[in-house]
Amino acid sequence: MALYLFGILHNLIGVEEELLLYGSNITPMPAEDRSDYKKIQVWVPLSIWDKVVSMGYSSPTETVLKALQLLITDSQENLMSLNIGDLKARVEEKEIRIKELQEQMKANDMHQQNRIDDLRAQIQAFNDQLQVKDEQLRTKDEQIKDQNENMHKQAVHIQSLIQDNSRLNTRLLPEETEKKNPWWRFW
Repeated sequence: MALYLFGILHNLIGVEEELLLYGSNITPMPAEDRSDYKKIQVWVPLSIWDKVVSMGYSSPTETVLKALQLLITDSQENLMSLNIGDLKARVEEKEIRIKELQEQMKANDMHQQNRIDDLRAQIQAFNDQLQVKDEQLRTKDEQIKDQNENMHKQAVHIQSLIQDNSRLNTRLLPEETEKKNPWWRFW
């Protein structure tokens, strides 16, 4: 059974400093300031300790510090892997949302295209109606022009009739043989 003791060994090896007795290894404690350190006591199974010593670690402090550092590093890597997993999940959610929005955009585009096609059909119908109305206006303009020409011809004809009538009237009226005096003359 392994003995774990802290103590001062004076006469055992002739060194007067604080030593750590751990199993068969004797490691001197450093004399540095440890005010920002936390002292812990650890019970380690011998099978694990023998493996640690065979790896080249002879100091329990160095071994525990290295193990704690690895634990922190692993925890951070796990957190990073969790963060990466969370990020992957969020990316997948975003990709799903993007696909949903793209489908909505396609549906909206189809709806807008249908609306545009309807409006184009209405515009074409209005253009056709305008062309019909334009043709009707041209026909009416031609009819008005023809009527104006006919009225002018009729007016010319009526004027010629009036002139002919006045010529006939002057021929048919008896000619006065006497000369009439103006009305104010009585004799």
